[in-house]
Amino acid sequence: MCAAEATAVAAPLSTASRLESPRRIGVLGGMFDPVHLGHTGAARFVQQALGLEKVVLVPCGNPVHRQPPQASAPERCAMVALAIAGEPSLQLDNRECRTHAASYTVDTIVALRAAQPGTSWHLLVGVDAFLSLPSWKQWQTLLDLVNLVVMTRPGYPLEESSMAPALLVEWQRRHLADADDLASVTQGAIVIVDVLTPDLSSTRVRELVKTGGDPGSILGPVLHPAVAAHIRSHGLYLPGDQD
Repeated sequence: MCAAEATAVAAPLSTASRLESPRRIGVLGGMFDPVHLGHTGAARFVQQALGLEKVVLVPCGNPVHRQPPQASAPERCAMVALAIAGEPSLQLDNRECRTHAASYTVDTIVALRAAQPGTSWHLLVGVDAFLSLPSWKQWQTLLDLVNLVVMTRPGYPLEESSMAPALLVEWQRRHLADADDLASVTQGAIVIVDVLTPDLSSTRVRELVKTGGDPGSILGPVLHPAVAAHIRSHGLYLPGDQD
């Protein structure tokens, strides 16, 4: 998922519906170009910290506000599937990669809500993505449709001084200081979770592949072995590769 657009509006936090025991599922979007242990580790950490049923990983199909990925949509979905194989708490959703339409986060959230009514969706974002929310289409509607989980790192708090004025207003209206309170709120809230996982980036992984050659031997600490093997066998991210 890359940006936000909405076709439906839900109630704000002050009147958010509260269900007796809704399904609570996380959503982590991204380019996953390639997926690495930081992605899966963060998803697993938040799933356990918040007691979510699972976290759905959604590779962005057609980005709007950034350069196209180096690996194709099928390749990126294949790598995500390999990275989470055997982990029932993590699940691939490839809906954005099955269409040529531009990928908008809210379109995906609306589709997920329609497919699984009665589910409380928790959208996982990093600090940079959170701070950029005002540039997303219909971003305030997006905040009405989900509970937003901002993933920070210990020692690097999210500062209100970094927020755009409109984002600060939404933050002050929706923020829950205690993440445990999220269990009874189905949508419209914002919480912070300090994620204790390696600070990795796909950009760095691609650089390592280009300079090191063998992702199986060089990237063991940052990639799932099956993903490293896939990159090696398909020649992804090598100099001259433009997929």
